[in-house]
Amino acid sequence: MNLVSLLERCSTNLAEARVDVMDGTLLRRWNAGLEHETDPLAMRLVASGLAEWDAAVTAHEAHRHYWYDFVEDEITIDEMAGFLLENGHYPSFLALLERIRDAQFLDDARAAIDANIADEQRPEPHAELMRRLMMGVKRRARPDIPLTHPPALVDRTLVFYYGYFCDPWHLVGSVFATETLGTRRVICMGRGLERLGLSEHERMFTTIHAECDDHHAGDWLERVIRPSIASDESLRPRIAAGVAACLDTSHAYLDFLSNRAINDRLAAVGSWPEPDSATG
Repeated sequence: MNLVSLLERCSTNLAEARVDVMDGTLLRRWNAGLEHETDPLAMRLVASGLAEWDAAVTAHEAHRHYWYDFVEDEITIDEMAGFLLENGHYPSFLALLERIRDAQFLDDARAAIDANIADEQRPEPHAELMRRLMMGVKRRARPDIPLTHPPALVDRTLVFYYGYFCDPWHLVGSVFATETLGTRRVICMGRGLERLGLSEHERMFTTIHAECDDHHAGDWLERVIRPSIASDESLRPRIAAGVAACLDTSHAYLDFLSNRAINDRLAAVGSWPEPDSATG
């Protein structure tokens, strides 16, 4: 299965909100291979009370990963450009919210999602803010940044396309996890971008999300997940699997990014010189 090609097709088909039968089958086969339904975290979430879900997410290795400190303190403009551009197939967050709203059956849960959708447009569309941020980085970076599609990134992104095209309740879990992880992520990114010379105007995406992601995560748990499961207990394992899939693939991707940055720096330094035989 060529997962990069599958990812590219999913990205293209997002605008039409549909995927063909074969790609839907491939997404389900890929997800089954990850076995997130039997992931220890997913099973723990299924067995625990919903009051413990937020703590379980913030205790995960993906939440306090070293990569965020690296972005804040050490990342170069070229590394930042590569990181952002390699994520070019990440789906529109607004599209994910709209897909979840279509599946929701409770009035207050839909109202909470509507509020999140509205927030994605204020003070201007957040997709435009992200585009402004990326253009600010690209202008400062060298033009020949090598871009790849590492398997860890492909898996982490396909999680959202699987939820979008195959199971919107799985997507609910992934979006909740993303929002819960979001505050530290965007704060560290904002500080790193400021260090790299981006203006406040260019960094507005990180400023806004640093202020609203905690609120959104609370709404997802209290107004979307909790009442939905109370109405239909069969949704619990599907949402829990989405949480686990998002966290586990995010952790693997952050490990990859950190290891790549370390290896690139070691390669730039080069090997240590051989000791002088006269001095030992």
